[in-house]
Amino acid sequence: MKLYKNHKKEFLNKLIDETLNFNGEEKKIALYIKKCCKKVSYMNLSELLEAAETSEENVKSYLAKMGYNSYDDFRKELREVIMVGMKTTEAFKISMDMMHPKVNNILDFIVKKETDNLNEFKKTFDEEAFRNIIEAIINANDIILVGTRASAPIAIYAEYIFNKIGKRSRKIISGGTENFDFLSLIDRDTLVLAFGFARYPKDTIKILSFFRKKNFKIISVTDNYLSPLARFSDMIYTVPIESYSFTDSYVIPVSLVNIIAILISQLDEDNSMKHLTEFEEIAKDIGFYF
Repeated sequence: MKLYKNHKKEFLNKLIDETLNFNGEEKKIALYIKKCCKKVSYMNLSELLEAAETSEENVKSYLAKMGYNSYDDFRKELREVIMVGMKTTEAFKISMDMMHPKVNNILDFIVKKETDNLNEFKKTFDEEAFRNIIEAIINANDIILVGTRASAPIAIYAEYIFNKIGKRSRKIISGGTENFDFLSLIDRDTLVLAFGFARYPKDTIKILSFFRKKNFKIISVTDNYLSPLARFSDMIYTVPIESYSFTDSYVIPVSLVNIIAILISQLDEDNSMKHLTEFEEIAKDIGFYF
């Protein structure tokens, strides 16, 4: 957290750094962004231009002096800095300022944001890092999936889909001591795969701290490299999860789980088919579905 606070302070100071010789219009932009930085973190370029009453040329000039190639690059770092400490009430108030409470308007906002997330995920996909994750999962005899609070459904789904193809998995979705009762039954070759995003639940951090002390191998899926999950992890995979208002966006983490499951099933086709067949037989006998 100290690393994050230092980075935030440096970032906010850079917004109005006098040594960068901002002209009058650039100073106006700087002051607006610093004053309304939380709201700006949700704005696209056209929304910023309207709110700050300035031109695209002035914004580009201002950002260039700070070392950014584009507004998207700047806003990405701004969100990484701002979202960690943003309260749900603050996000709600911002969304009320930016969105009219009409179904079609909100539908357009949310669908566009998820589409932007998917496009950004595809554009920034790190194939080499992903291959390392796949290799670690394939080589693991057992997997512990960690996700608390809003990330709990991701861990639940990952446990379900991994077990379905024969990757033995167990989930931990809270910091309760009963979740650790089974640890004496597993070996230290078990892989920990964690999911955690801003505002980063303390339960997730506590769980990863425990596994780090016990020398388990940890992979974390999170939203940026300043994430507190990073310091406990052997591997980190960052994904875009921008959302509006107080809600969370998990289209990308769930998509990542699906990509992992499908790829592993194709790399080990015989074993996956065996377990999928067994699953269907159990489903038929017990009556899982209509």
